[in-house]
Amino acid sequence: MPRTILQIDASAQGERSESRRLTDEFIQRWKSVSAEDQIIQRDIVDNPLPHINSAILGSMMTPAEQRSPEQSITAEQYEELLQEFLDADVLVLGVPMYNFTIPSTLKAWIDHITVPGKTFEYTAEGPVGLVSDKQVYILSTRGGFYNESPMDQMDHQVSYLQTLFGFLGIEDIQIIHAEGLNISPEVRDQSIAAAQIQIRDTLAQAAA
Repeated sequence: MPRTILQIDASAQGERSESRRLTDEFIQRWKSVSAEDQIIQRDIVDNPLPHINSAILGSMMTPAEQRSPEQSITAEQYEELLQEFLDADVLVLGVPMYNFTIPSTLKAWIDHITVPGKTFEYTAEGPVGLVSDKQVYILSTRGGFYNESPMDQMDHQVSYLQTLFGFLGIEDIQIIHAEGLNISPEVRDQSIAAAQIQIRDTLAQAAA
């Protein structure tokens, strides 16, 4: 049965972006083995989302039948983003590390799709995620080395995303790193090549 793949790109570097290069590589390889799947691309840099403000939050917290006309208009965008997320079977995120964490553009997208009663709920036993039926692939790029290094405590990029998607109920989260991209051209090329091999091997395993 065809699946829906949601590709999110969050790098501000445009054509120079290595995370975009990796998401493109991932999607092209995915299409080569699953050509019938639908690919939805969302560039949240060229098409930025508003950060959550009182108008958006007020609309989210108001039942649809009780919203004012202004709140209904406000709800249109985040409900579109939310439905797009809910409809996706697989998420492919291109995520550069900015100042030890994710870009604010990606945080804005997350705030639009993390909605009580839709993607998680609070219970007497604690919060419960409502979207367990998804796979997430995070293509992470960093200027330095953080993974399994003394600097791993400064990683609030991948660790945050793992926490967030786990909170929403998603357990199938795979990370592909390209690190040390600002060390030297040689290190950058080696890291990108290693990430491309990991993409190939990850998709080959998924298709097996």
